[in-house]
Amino acid sequence: MFNKILVITDEGVNIQNYGELAKYVFANLNPGTDIYFSQGPMDVLDHSCSKLGFGGKMCIDGTRKFEEEIDEVFQHDPRSSADLNTEFDLLLLKNNFPEVHAVNSALLERGIGCLIVSVKKNRKGHIPDLHEQVCRLPEMRGIKMILYVEHTVDPNDLPTALWRFCNNLDPKRDHMRCRMQGTRGKDIENIVCMGFDGTRKTKEFDDFQRDWPNIIVADDKTIKAVDEKWPQLAIGEFIPSPSLKFKAQLYGEQAAVQ
Repeated sequence: MFNKILVITDEGVNIQNYGELAKYVFANLNPGTDIYFSQGPMDVLDHSCSKLGFGGKMCIDGTRKFEEEIDEVFQHDPRSSADLNTEFDLLLLKNNFPEVHAVNSALLERGIGCLIVSVKKNRKGHIPDLHEQVCRLPEMRGIKMILYVEHTVDPNDLPTALWRFCNNLDPKRDHMRCRMQGTRGKDIENIVCMGFDGTRKTKEFDDFQRDWPNIIVADDKTIKAVDEKWPQLAIGEFIPSPSLKFKAQLYGEQAAVQ
C-alpha cells in the first residue's frame, strides 16, 4: 500500500547510485512498451489517489532487453543525450506555450531523457492537451518522459519538484501516452513520449473533489531548537530547515488557490 511507483532494473547498475541508476533505466526504457499500470490499496494519507485508500500504481522496466523482448512496432530513439542537450532550447516551450512557467532540462545533460515542466492550468483537459502539442515539436524527439508540476513549484529544485510531483500523482489516472510517428529513411517509426500530470487536482479542472493539503512547516521556535541541538547530534554537516524554503511558497500557493 505504500508503494506507488516501482522501478525494476538488473545487475548492470548499482541501485544505490541514483544518478547512474536513472541514466541506466532511461537508456533501457522504451516508453511505448516498458511502463505498466495497475491499481490497488494505497496509503489513506495519499490525497491524490482516485479513491480513498485505493488508486493507481506504476511499474517501470529499466532492465536490458533480450532480442525477443523488443517490440518491432515501437522504436527506441538512437540519439545520444549529447544530441538532445545541444538541440533543446529552454525558451522553446515558454515561447510557444504561455502557461509554461519554467523548464528543467538538466537531466538531459546527464543522459536522462526526461523534462520537468511547471504549468499553470486554466481549463479542463489542459495538461493532456499541452502534452500532445509539446510532443509534436520536432525538437522533442528523443525525450522519453515529461513530468508536469504546478506553476508554484520550481522544477529546477529537483528533490522538491520530484517530491511534489509524486505526492500529486495517481499514475494510472494521470499518465498521457503520446505516440509520434515519423520516418527514418524508408522506414516509418513509432516513438512514444510518456507524460505524467503531477499538478494538484481540483473539481474545476479535474473533476476531483477532495481536500488538497498544504505543506506542513515547523514554527520558528521549533526550527531554532533543532538548529541549536545540531552540533550535539553528530549527524553530519548542518542542513537548514526545509521549512524555511516552504514557508514563502506555502503562503504564495494559498493566495493563488484563494
